[in-house]
Amino acid sequence: MDNSCEKKYKKFEEMAKLFEVLSNPIRIGIVASLAEGPKKPKEIRKELGVPQPLLSQHATILREFGIIEKVDRFNVKSPCRIKDERILGILKAAGLKLK
Repeated sequence: MDNSCEKKYKKFEEMAKLFEVLSNPIRIGIVASLAEGPKKPKEIRKELGVPQPLLSQHATILREFGIIEKVDRFNVKSPCRIKDERILGILKAAGLKLK
């Protein structure tokens, strides 16, 4: 790919990464759960029916991408919340019913 093509498609790389992050049903479930408001990891785990290590792994990916955050970043058991509200619009546009 020549340099001019790279510049044109560079702006789409971040969007492609976002869709890659959202390509997992557990991560979508976490975001959908948090659309109702901040929740502790234990609450999300019970709601989704997934083991704690699996929930933690997927929540970490969402945090690293800036989609969710801990209410108190110094407390391991702190509730999580949506950090970037635009994600809810994307999921609604995809047909997901959110509260």
